[in-house]
Amino acid sequence: MSSFSKVSNGRSTSFAQRHKNKIILGLIVAAILIVGFLLSGGTIPNSNIGYKTLPVYKTGMGAINGYISGPLGLPAVGATIIAAQQGGKGVTENAVISIDGKYVFSNLPPGQYILMVAFPDGQNRVLNNVIVDTGSIQSINIKY
Repeated sequence: MSSFSKVSNGRSTSFAQRHKNKIILGLIVAAILIVGFLLSGGTIPNSNIGYKTLPVYKTGMGAINGYISGPLGLPAVGATIIAAQQGGKGVTENAVISIDGKYVFSNLPPGQYILMVAFPDGQNRVLNNVIVDTGSIQSINIKY
């Protein structure tokens, strides 16, 4: 007889039979955690909060950085962000949104910018009048 079986009233029950509901609940919780991990783009929840500051620019340029979240607050994997300078030299930059939802536009000429975000499901967000001053760093988080 196995050390995991118990005899009561002449019947033998295994560990799995006695704890069937707990095992099923554990498997369901594990499946939910795995699906959440995969949907988040493989990042641990809340590991993407905050952003390391960029170095101070001494070249007369500036920067914009931040975090883009999707509908569930998770990183917006697959979204596209563009920074377009209004007037001036008409600089237009696009940034790749990393797996953890972060983006960086570095070495931007001072001026006024429009940020445009296109989410994978067709939704768009536009943020006007983002000012980049000489040596400044703007941190802007954008939510779905």
